[in-house]
Amino acid sequence: MKKLLLTVIVISLAAFTLIADSKMTFKETTVDFGKVDSGQVVDLNFEFENSGDSVLIIKNISTSCGCTAAKLEKKEYQPGEKGTIPVKFNSRGMQGKISKFVTVTTNDKENIYSRLQLTGEVTMSNFAEIELSPDKIDFEKVTLGKDYSKKIEIKNTGTIDLRIIEVTHGPEIVMEFPDKTVKPGDKLTVNIAFKPMQEGRFTSFLKIRTNAYRQRLMITRLSAEIEKE
Repeated sequence: MKKLLLTVIVISLAAFTLIADSKMTFKETTVDFGKVDSGQVVDLNFEFENSGDSVLIIKNISTSCGCTAAKLEKKEYQPGEKGTIPVKFNSRGMQGKISKFVTVTTNDKENIYSRLQLTGEVTMSNFAEIELSPDKIDFEKVTLGKDYSKKIEIKNTGTIDLRIIEVTHGPEIVMEFPDKTVKPGDKLTVNIAFKPMQEGRFTSFLKIRTNAYRQRLMITRLSAEIEKE
């Protein structure tokens, strides 16, 4: 009788061992950080619990661009034990609605990869923005050696000063800037002086580098048909 009872106990324990497993259960798999200004770093925590019957082991944490997971204090959690996955989100260079993901790899056989999501909105309160008009200039038919000019307009649609940092162009071109700073909401008219140097079809590019938030380098195509006098 004792042998039979011992056998039953051993089999029961073996069966329990076979079915015992870890299980990672999150309080929330999506966290909304609301609205933040661009450049702000947000600290978030995803709370979880090992709701299984054996030790939960966190093997790896990977993140999408813009956020990083802080180093965990430990990687093993006993049944019933709670923990958090700390995540930092850096909003620098971002704008608009945001959706980023964190993938947690564990020994939870039913859900090896847990996918966490952080959402929110990044706003811009201080930025410079540029509008260039026109985006291409055709001097059309011109005569070799004579002087010509066209104008472009630079507008700042941002909230801080737009600064013109660098301008590059060919030797046929001279840029005449009345100023190198454009106030928010203001426009700057720039004269482009052109002196044809070689007969034939002329094509070149004017490049203007600024502190604009979205497009720091603006490129305008210049063209002309150069003839002898």
